[in-house]
Amino acid sequence: MRGSDAALSQSHQHFPLTGGTHMATVTLPSGLRLFYRERGHGGQTVLLIHGNTASSLWWERVMAHLPGHVRTLAPDLRGCGDSDKPAPPWSIADLAEDVYQFTQAMGVQRCFVVGHSLGGGVAMQLAVAHPDLVERLVLINSAPAEGLVTPPERYAQLEAAVKAPELLKAALALMMPTAPRDEFYQAVLEESVQKSAGALIPNGRALDGMNLVEQVGGLRVPTLILYGRQDGLVTLDMMERTRNQIPGAQLEVWPEVGHSAPVEAPERLAKRLIEFFGIQL
Repeated sequence: MRGSDAALSQSHQHFPLTGGTHMATVTLPSGLRLFYRERGHGGQTVLLIHGNTASSLWWERVMAHLPGHVRTLAPDLRGCGDSDKPAPPWSIADLAEDVYQFTQAMGVQRCFVVGHSLGGGVAMQLAVAHPDLVERLVLINSAPAEGLVTPPERYAQLEAAVKAPELLKAALALMMPTAPRDEFYQAVLEESVQKSAGALIPNGRALDGMNLVEQVGGLRVPTLILYGRQDGLVTLDMMERTRNQIPGAQLEVWPEVGHSAPVEAPERLAKRLIEFFGIQL
């Protein structure tokens, strides 16, 4: 057994089951330790990639609405949730390579990939770098293919938000304007502030440096772009450009949803994923 294989076989640290979701950590060949949520099992796999200052928790209700005969995996990206928090900087390509190593550690050779916000940028990079892995691609209020540049003067505000939990919670709340204000909503905000705030600026810098316009023009993967119209960050123009840049991509606008469909409309989102992926119920 190779050293990396041995590390993988010994690196799963298991946590209790919560609501049918299995939680664990895995150490990648790079040495990075990623926390993940897993639900269901079967021949088909859905990979869920969260956004900036978020975690796999954001997908919990979507996962609960997907059928049990489909394996669903949602890792915490580096710097977020309960995954390792290495020193920045890092790039979107680095995040995508982490996710690719994660899929290989989990024995996934082909999967449906869903990316939200920053996770959409990671998903596009993953599809470009490892096209054989991605069977179908869904982008939800995604970072556009040309990247998402934060104005330099805005970083001072972001640094202040990282140091002020209530300010950061208020900013995150604007990203999910139609979400029910229930216990799950509060848990999402709390975890984001407590465990993922440190990734806000490094992820912003990564998005500043992202430009996949030329590369996505070579994609041959069926792609669906979902856009919640009540989004104050990602614009419809951005999503229309990305739709035009990915051959054959579809764009679907949800007028009554904001930036964060995984939290705002999880059941509707799960149903749309089942339909687009052709999953049999």
